[in-house]
Amino acid sequence: MRARIHAHNGRFALTLEPGNADLTSRMAEVQALRAKNQPTVPSTIGLEKRTNPFLRPDASEIRRTLNLARATDVEVFAEMRRRKDAF
Repeated sequence: MRARIHAHNGRFALTLEPGNADLTSRMAEVQALRAKNQPTVPSTIGLEKRTNPFLRPDASEIRRTLNLARATDVEVFAEMRRRKDAF
């Protein structure tokens, strides 16, 4: 179940930040690991900071995607959470 959640989170993250090369690379790695029935966790804080949008509400691409360029980080985070809940 955990691996499915990880892949699901990555697919959601790509809707917010499709231009994130680190995220694209991570999702390819996750898919390759899952194809071999291998775990996708643990991760590192560095990788999470580069690929987890909830840790980067200040990222310009995420803000553009959400149409929240002038919003606070809290507002961006809340909108991401709202969208994730409906994803």
